[in-house]
Amino acid sequence: MTRAELPILPKEAGSYQFIDQDGVVIYVGKAINLRSRVNSYFSKSAEDKAKLIVLKAIRLEYIVTKNEVEALILESNLIKRYKPHYNVLLKDDKHYPFLKLTKEKYPILIFTRRVLKDGASYYGPYPNTSALRKVQDLIASIFPLRQNSGVPMQKRKKACLRFHMGRCLAPCVDNTSPEEYAKIVEQVKAFLEGRIEDSLQNLEQEMKLAASRQNFELAKVFRDRANALKRLTGYDSDMARASGEDLDFLGLSKAGNYAMVQLFQMRKGRVVGRDKRFLSNASNASNAEILEPYLIDYYKQASYVPPLILFPESNLDLDFWQKFFDSRSKRKVELRIPKRGDKLDLLAMANRNAHTGLESELAMLERRGEAPGVKELQELAKLKNPPWRIEGYDISNLMGTHTVASIVVFDGGRSKKSQYRKMRITGLDKPDDFYSMHQVIYRRFSGSLHDKMPVPDLLLIDGGKGQLSSAKRALNELNIEIPLLGLAKKQETIITEGKEEIIVPESHPALRLLINIRDEAHRIAVGYNRKRRGMAMTRSILEDIPGVGKKRRDALLAYFSSIDEIKKASLDEIAAIAGVGKVAAIAVKEFFAS
Repeated sequence: MTRAELPILPKEAGSYQFIDQDGVVIYVGKAINLRSRVNSYFSKSAEDKAKLIVLKAIRLEYIVTKNEVEALILESNLIKRYKPHYNVLLKDDKHYPFLKLTKEKYPILIFTRRVLKDGASYYGPYPNTSALRKVQDLIASIFPLRQNSGVPMQKRKKACLRFHMGRCLAPCVDNTSPEEYAKIVEQVKAFLEGRIEDSLQNLEQEMKLAASRQNFELAKVFRDRANALKRLTGYDSDMARASGEDLDFLGLSKAGNYAMVQLFQMRKGRVVGRDKRFLSNASNASNAEILEPYLIDYYKQASYVPPLILFPESNLDLDFWQKFFDSRSKRKVELRIPKRGDKLDLLAMANRNAHTGLESELAMLERRGEAPGVKELQELAKLKNPPWRIEGYDISNLMGTHTVASIVVFDGGRSKKSQYRKMRITGLDKPDDFYSMHQVIYRRFSGSLHDKMPVPDLLLIDGGKGQLSSAKRALNELNIEIPLLGLAKKQETIITEGKEEIIVPESHPALRLLINIRDEAHRIAVGYNRKRRGMAMTRSILEDIPGVGKKRRDALLAYFSSIDEIKKASLDEIAAIAGVGKVAAIAVKEFFAS
């Protein structure tokens, strides 16, 4: 697999999966920034294991999460499900790290690579020691389990610093009873076994009990531990539901003629897998019409249908689908379109991933030169021919000075930087975008550029109806017919020659294409305006140097790109410039020295 074969990855947290030619997941990872992390596998400095994974893989899948905690939980779930070769089976399990809760009066949680039949409780294997240490540190920050005093525990003369910080019950100095300590051990076990809800319930019960005895200081301790557990484990997030439910939930996203459906599988309260489909011919389809072929295709093959399936908002015939799912599962299956609560949060997650996945697929089409935006734009704007070659125009000035225009060219959805052009607007002493747009269009199609550059299929004007009218007037004066569109920044509104306003979602391929062209034209125009202002400022300073006339100023400006460069240059370097000479060079050095 090469970097060019990667999907367009978002800069968000999530889990990624490398898949080989047999469709087998060979590695599962997590990242705070998916794009940065996955790209690191293809760098020259990548580790040998990363290079081997890339060599074996032929494609990559990813799931976006809210944050790193969700990504960590999802990574763990997927590793348990797929048991990827490079996550678990690269070494024998006995060499993998485990957490061990010792069997003694006051147990301690320790790191080990050996699982023995000694009556202790073992948790793992973890994919690496880093993941294990994170869990160990998390437990130490929430549960006041002892962290030292040996195995078995040795008595001490005085308590350690953790006791004074409120993070240990200090059994080593007889500060707690075996019964009180056992409660903490049970909470740790529940946490390590994934029963986070049990851990929370125990903490909340202890909090209420302490409060009923008016021991509010102790109640506050239990409250803080419960809050820390929720925050640090992502218990209240989409990825970690402790209710133990089995369900599927679906997300949907549409963009013009394309759509994406994603289905997430939740088993025992944990997201363990995902399926997705990229669909075309969806421009006039309802949500139900997009979901129905997917549901049939997926569930006719599914070996297991959960008791609950959540759908995004649609006009699905739930009575029909109720019969379909009941017959497939041989039992009652609940179908639901959530309106509120945590189930709605799950749908939001699925829709978010569907939207990100659709954008990635569209970007891949553009990368391959299939230009979905071109066909979509033809249909959206009712153009006679596909706008394969598009020229974008923008105007830039500062308080009416140094007004310039840019022309950018996109061919099949891709920029053609070698064909970009820039113009200085003449005959203008105040800001006037309409005049400037008329001039640049007129000069483009009446001067030398008309002979040098091919005639475009469409002109995109950055601005509203006024700028569009000015451009159209210039074409009319030249008796040239080329379709025109304007793009106003307000709500990214597309404006046609007939002054019709078209508003579509920003994910629409046609609008994506127009925004890319408009932004590129704006970037070029603003950059050229800044350069012109800088040159004018430099020229005005040089005019104050005695003995340096227009020709010598032009020579200096042609050689140096800024005043700072002239200041730093040596006398001999300035004198060596053709047309300057030593006398003028001395004048330049003396001027800046003073």
